[in-house]
Amino acid sequence: MLSVAEALARVTGGFELIASEHIGLSEALGRVLAEDVAARLTQPPMAVSSMDGYAVRAADVQTVPTMLTQIGESQAGGRFEGTVGVGECARIFTGAPLPDGADAVVIQEETDVDGMQISINENVSTGADIRPAGLDFRTGDVLLRAGKVLSARDIGLVASMNVPWLYVRRRPRVAFIATGDEIVMPGDPIGPDQIISSNSLALGAFIRVLGGTPVNLGIARDTKASLRKTLAGAKGADVLVTIGGASVGDYDL
Repeated sequence: MLSVAEALARVTGGFELIASEHIGLSEALGRVLAEDVAARLTQPPMAVSSMDGYAVRAADVQTVPTMLTQIGESQAGGRFEGTVGVGECARIFTGAPLPDGADAVVIQEETDVDGMQISINENVSTGADIRPAGLDFRTGDVLLRAGKVLSARDIGLVASMNVPWLYVRRRPRVAFIATGDEIVMPGDPIGPDQIISSNSLALGAFIRVLGGTPVNLGIARDTKASLRKTLAGAKGADVLVTIGGASVGDYDL
């Protein structure tokens, strides 16, 4: 008897990769990447503050408390264009670019403010509460590999990489046929010797959940003519699945 692994290898051994297509990120959930994805920018693009507080020179705050003069303000999307010198600081907010001359951030909870005179009450080291340029990734970094099934988190990552389009594998078209004189579709008239065809609807749902496009060809009756007619609808499908006819009886065609 074949093992499950051997059976799967036989089934999939002859498969070829499906062609790729170019899609926008809004359509990418659940799709399979056809090629690696590399960042088009560095993130963050510059050193930024990870807290609200004051940008300082670490050398100025080795002895605390110490008084510094605020000379400007840096906010996200609006950097301070000046340079922080000896005895100076700049107000800074989360995500704001670090001003020239500063090399650390003191959180606002560790300060006392008197106009433009800022008492620094915490000793900090170089790099404190700063996210350096490229902390997340750098231009050219490959962050997602071909074959990845894209999640919502992946789509957010790709967007932050400044990649608006992706090459993904086309969704496979999976055609399927239920067979048998004894089955009818839900809601259709049902005879005394018949049952409902439930497997085909469940299979279609499984195909859709797993990223395929289900093509329900309906029910083929237990004759060669009916099978041929129904099978003709599978033209253009990537996979054909039959339901029923799995035994060796006279009507298992």
